[in-house]
Amino acid sequence: MLDNLMAVVTGKHKERLVKAAEVASVDLVCAGDTWRVIHSQCARRHDIVPLPGRGAGGEGRDLGPVGLTGPQLALMLAKLFRGARIYSVAHPHERAVYQRVYDAAAAVLDQVDLKEAEGKPIPPIIIDARLGSE
Repeated sequence: MLDNLMAVVTGKHKERLVKAAEVASVDLVCAGDTWRVIHSQCARRHDIVPLPGRGAGGEGRDLGPVGLTGPQLALMLAKLFRGARIYSVAHPHERAVYQRVYDAAAAVLDQVDLKEAEGKPIPPIIIDARLGSE
């Protein structure tokens, strides 16, 4: 049962990586502190496609866009996917951030149709939870 679940999850993850790699550019809109957490997990000195610097995005809790290319988005997703797993050495609060950002990016990528010749532009990936109104 668990093997089947992991196969489905891994297959969907691979599909998202392919879609991410095909994106020309997308903005990740998040607080500066959120970007620094993501950057610490994802950025490595010898990456072929380096991520924007730690200072990208907003300041502290202020929201700001971080412009990403498709290869940068794919790199980020791959590293967040690993970092969010329960067996990761990351602390639970770090895993929660990784999972939240991965899920937000996945929600946008799941709307992408690679067969569509002329579709709508990809919306920004926004990390800013709000209270619902009732």
